[in-house]
Amino acid sequence: MKINPLSVVIIVVTAIIAIVLYITVWPWLMIFIGNFLLPSPSRPEVTYAEFPFRLEYEINGKRIVIKDTLICEYDGIGVDEGRGKYRKWKEHLASGNQNILLLKVNDTKEIYYYPGSAQYYMGDMNEGVTYTQSFPNARYFEKYADGSTRDGIIRADELLNKYNIKLISWDYTQPIKNNFSTTK
Repeated sequence: MKINPLSVVIIVVTAIIAIVLYITVWPWLMIFIGNFLLPSPSRPEVTYAEFPFRLEYEINGKRIVIKDTLICEYDGIGVDEGRGKYRKWKEHLASGNQNILLLKVNDTKEIYYYPGSAQYYMGDMNEGVTYTQSFPNARYFEKYADGSTRDGIIRADELLNKYNIKLISWDYTQPIKNNFSTTK
């Protein structure tokens, strides 16, 4: 019996492709199938709420007061490999502003105050997860020429020393107690 060299090459190439697919695709496929088979989390009883707030701060000796409302809405079920299926929420400010802007440093950097996530306000924090308001700290957002971005926290002392901003008061509406029971 003579072995055809082309058959050997085809078998070896097929085996290599199968191994590569098994190593790279198979785990993701199993995660996808596992997430798909998970039960969906129950719908929240409260799906929409508004949370008025008032932020007072000082910049270069001038006092500024921002009054607005954070609007939170249920946005269905999301799925990802880290959490499986989860309730999605979206939030926006009633004013139409993207965030609570404190200072536009330049075209690439902004200093803003983060009021908190919709999950927090709508009472949908994961078990064992807590949220603490960041006051008197703020956040920054920076974009770079290559298209990448970075954001993070600016501590109150750096906020005052570097940008001459002092957060004075943060008055906000407390989160709601929501119900996620499958039975009413």
